[in-house]
Amino acid sequence: MPWAKFGLCLVLLLFFTPAAQPRLTPPWPQTHVPVFEQPGKVFAGSPEEMIVAAIDAVRQGRMADARATIDALLVKEPNYNLAHLVSADLYAMRAAPLASLGGAAVDAPRDRLDDLKREAQVRLLHHLAPPPAERMLPAQLLVLSPGQEHAVVVDSSAARAYLFKNVDGVPTYVTDYYVTIGKLGTDKTREGDQRTPLGVYFVTSHMTRPQLDKIYGEAASLYGVGAWPLSYPNELDRREGRTGHGIWLHGVPYDTYSRAPQASNGCVALTNEDMTALARQLAPGSTPVVNVTRIEWLDRASWDARRAQALARLEAWRGAWESLDTQRYLSFYGNRFTDQDGQNLAGWQKQKAAVNAGRSWTKITLDKVSIFATSGENATWVATFDQDYRSDALDNRMRKRLYWQEENGAWKIQWEGRARAG
Repeated sequence: MPWAKFGLCLVLLLFFTPAAQPRLTPPWPQTHVPVFEQPGKVFAGSPEEMIVAAIDAVRQGRMADARATIDALLVKEPNYNLAHLVSADLYAMRAAPLASLGGAAVDAPRDRLDDLKREAQVRLLHHLAPPPAERMLPAQLLVLSPGQEHAVVVDSSAARAYLFKNVDGVPTYVTDYYVTIGKLGTDKTREGDQRTPLGVYFVTSHMTRPQLDKIYGEAASLYGVGAWPLSYPNELDRREGRTGHGIWLHGVPYDTYSRAPQASNGCVALTNEDMTALARQLAPGSTPVVNVTRIEWLDRASWDARRAQALARLEAWRGAWESLDTQRYLSFYGNRFTDQDGQNLAGWQKQKAAVNAGRSWTKITLDKVSIFATSGENATWVATFDQDYRSDALDNRMRKRLYWQEENGAWKIQWEGRARAG
C-alpha cells in the first residue's frame, strides 16, 4: 500500500508540474490561459454600441472580448455606471458564475441595481429588435411643413428618441438616442406628478448652461449641457385641465454618463453627448417633439394612405367653410369641442351660423401645413397652418391649430384656435 500511494503522488506531480512536462517539438501547443486572461478584442463604436457588444459577449461566453471592451469603454466614459456594473460582474465571474447581471453587486441598493438592469435591458432590446427596415415611417409624422427640417418622436416604452429629417415632405430616419423619462412613467396630468406628458409639442427656446447656472445655481448641474423647453401644456392639455410646466429636453449631470430609463421629474433627458448632437437639429419655435407610448411604424404605402386621409379631412373642412355650407361645415366639430376662448359647441354653432349668414363670399387658403398624430385611447391629429381668410366683410391671417379626435367613427375637431408654438 505505501508503494501505491507513492506511485500515485509521483504521477500527479509529473502531470501538474510544468517543468516536469515533456517538451514537444515545434510547433509548440498553445499554453493554457484562463478564459478571462486571454487577449480580448475591443469592439469599437459609440458608448451604447460598446456596452451592448460587451453584454452580448458575456451572453456568448466571450469573456475576454467583454473584458477588453468594457475596459476601453471605461477609459472613454469613466462615469458610465452600467459599464462599472458589468465590469464588477466580469471580475466576480473569475471565481464563480453569476445568475444574472449585477450578481456581483450584492451590497448595492436594490432600486439602484434595478435601474441599471432596466437600462441594460432597453439598450439590449433596441439592439436585438430594431424597427424593421421596410417600415421606418412613423405614423406620428404625417405632414411636415417646409420650414420643419427635423422632427423628434419619443418612444417612452423603448426609452428612445428618434430623429427624422424632412426630405421633400417625407420623414426620413436619421438616428436615435437612449433617453430617460419621468420616474412614474408617462401621461402627465398635474404639477409634480413626475410623469412625462404624451402629446404633440414643439421646442420653444434654448437655455444654455450659463443661463441655467444663473437661474438655478447648483441645481443647474442636473441639466448638463443645457435645456430645450417644450410647449407643455399645449392647447389641448390646458382644455383638459392638465397642469405643470418646465418639461424640457436636457442633458445629465457631468458626473454620470446616463440616467436610468425612468429617473427624471417629467423631462426627457439624454446623455450630454447625445443632447449636444440632437441640439444641432432643433429649431426653437418650429421643431416638433411627439411623445408617445409606442411608435407605430408604417411602410410607405400605409404611410401615404394615412397622410392622404388626414389631408383630405382637413381640405374637406376648409372647402365646407369656404363654400358657406354651414351645416356641412359644422358637421366637422365634435360634441366636446371648445375654442381658444372656452366657447362650447352650441355657442360655436350659433356664432358661425350668424357669421356665414352675413357673408356673400369667402376665400380661405391654408399654407405651411403640418399634421402630427398620437395613438392610444384618445388618438389625436394636430393640424397647424397659416390661415388666410378673406371675405366681403373681413380679411384675417393667423397661425391656427386644430385638434382632431375620433368620434362615432369619424375624425372631429375638438379644439380650434391660435397656435401657441410650432
